[in-house]
Amino acid sequence: MKKIPLLLALGLFIFSCQNDKNQPQDKNDASTYNEKDQLNDGILETVQVVDTMTGNFHYGKRPIAALSTAIGANPVIKMDAKKPVPVTPSPTTPQQERIVKVLTSNYWVVQGLVRIRDKEASRTNPGAWFKFMPDGSYDYGYMQNKIGTGAWSIDGKLGTLLLDSPLYGDDREWKLQIAKTEDVMVWVGTLKYNTTSINLKLLNLLFIPKNRKEIGLDY
Repeated sequence: MKKIPLLLALGLFIFSCQNDKNQPQDKNDASTYNEKDQLNDGILETVQVVDTMTGNFHYGKRPIAALSTAIGANPVIKMDAKKPVPVTPSPTTPQQERIVKVLTSNYWVVQGLVRIRDKEASRTNPGAWFKFMPDGSYDYGYMQNKIGTGAWSIDGKLGTLLLDSPLYGDDREWKLQIAKTEDVMVWVGTLKYNTTSINLKLLNLLFIPKNRKEIGLDY
């Protein structure tokens, strides 16, 4: 896998943030908008987003929760009608092999998360964790509480990780940036679920954290 510095990942995140801030608020600016397509069921919402490659605006559905509906002051547990089906990854290139090796090593724990105009997400999500299994399944949770088991897959060329969760609203796609030491990762949201305003830093740990101090936070 091509090694992209973490600073570049943060630069990409800042660029996406600027686009997010500059989105027009007039719903007539997007020709694809339709009143009946509006959605806010407490888990997903309809938002106007910009394609960072073309500069074009469109409307799409975005998860209200940064990582999971089960994390936060008012957790929501709603099973997805479509159940995840794990598929064992079959890496065919050295970069794909590296991604699989890194992902399936120990636990990946969120130490920090930034979401544009959402300070609460930065406070509530550190401590979330992911455990990726070689058979294409993954467990995830928050501190000592497991949320569920889903299916994961990668796109080695794009360097993206797709998470198919058992919970409605928890599916995600992340652009991966892996440190040379392979014990730190940065994940940046993509347009697939309109999460480009989210960036998180994860640490590789041997255990599930019981409190914030165990992930290097003092509060």
